[in-house]
Amino acid sequence: MNILQLTPDFNYADGRSYYVYLLLKYLKKKGHNTFLITNGGDSFDRINDFNIPVFISKSFSNRFSFLKSVKMLAGIISENNIEIIHSHHRYYELMAVAAAGLSKRKVQTVFTALSLVDRRYAIEFKSKEIIAVSLSVRDMLVNKFNVNRNKIKVIPNFADSEEIIKTENIQAAKHSLNILCVGRLHKEKDQMTLLKAIALLKNKNIKLTLIGDGNEYDVCNNFIIKNSLNAKILSPRRELHSFFNNADICVLPSVRDPFPGFMLQSGLHKKPFIGSNTDGIAELIIHQENGLLFRKKDAEDLADKINIFAQNKTLADKCRINLFETVSKNFTEKQIIPEIIKLYEDLVY
Repeated sequence: MNILQLTPDFNYADGRSYYVYLLLKYLKKKGHNTFLITNGGDSFDRINDFNIPVFISKSFSNRFSFLKSVKMLAGIISENNIEIIHSHHRYYELMAVAAAGLSKRKVQTVFTALSLVDRRYAIEFKSKEIIAVSLSVRDMLVNKFNVNRNKIKVIPNFADSEEIIKTENIQAAKHSLNILCVGRLHKEKDQMTLLKAIALLKNKNIKLTLIGDGNEYDVCNNFIIKNSLNAKILSPRRELHSFFNNADICVLPSVRDPFPGFMLQSGLHKKPFIGSNTDGIAELIIHQENGLLFRKKDAEDLADKINIFAQNKTLADKCRINLFETVSKNFTEKQIIPEIIKLYEDLVY
C-alpha cells in the first residue's frame, strides 16, 4: 500500500513525532510505501536509513494557506498513488479529508487521536476510521465530541523493541539515586511537581535528569537554581539508551496523559516506574504491581513514592519486571503494527 502520514512537526521532544516515526519505520519494513508530510522538525535523521520521501512546507500549518495546502496535498496524493492518508492532528485531519475529496483517486482517511483535548471546532474527527490510543481517549471522543463509538478503534500507543540493548550493562557503583523524566516541558507534563518532590527529598542524595524542551523550561530551570537541586535539563535527543541504563527510577508526573510513550519505554528498559494517577497512566500501571501511582500535582505524595522504591528494592524489582512483561507482550511494534495494517487493508480492499 501507498501510505501518507501527516503530522505538524517531526521532533525528538514530541510523543506524536515518535509515534509517526515508528509507523514510518515499521510500515516500510513490512514492504509498504510510506510518505511523510510535515511542517518541519529536528529528527529527520532517524528516518534517513529508510528512504522515505518527505514533503516539508511551513504553509501546512498556516491557517491562511488552507486552500493552497489542500491543493498541494491533493497533488501529492495523485502523483504518488496514495491509498491511505493517516493524519495525527485535528487541523491536518481537516486538510486530509478535504484533499481526499478533491483528489481524483479513491483514497481512505485515518486519524489517530493521540491527545486529550477540550476545545471543539465541530469540523474534526471526520476521517473514515479513527484510532484512539487509550480508553481515556476513546471516552473523550465519545462523551465530549459525540463521535460514534463504532467508528473508533482502540489501538494503543506503542514503543520500539529494537531500542532495547540486548545485553545488560555493567554499571559502576553509584552514590546517588538517579531519576529520569523525559517529555515536553509543559504544564500538562507538570515537571514542577517532580522538582518540588526532589526539593522535599533534598537530603536523600538524589540526582534528577529532565530531557525535553518547551515553554516551561525557564520556570523549571529557575526552580532548580533557586533550590540548589542536583538536577539538570537536557535538550531532546535521539539516543536515550545511556540515560535509561543509568536511571534507578523513571517518573512521569503528568496532570493529563493519554498513553505516554515514556511509560512504555521505561517498561522496556526494565526500570521502576512512578506515574500520576491520571488517564492512560492509570490504565496501565497497577499500584505496587507494575509501578507506583501518586496523586497528581501532589509533590509530597510523589516524594513518598520515590522513597518507597528507594528503600524497598524487592518491590522495585517486582514492579520493573512486571511492567517489562506487560509492555513487551502487548505494547511494541510486534503487536500494534499488524493491527494498524489490518485497519488499512479493511479500508482499501
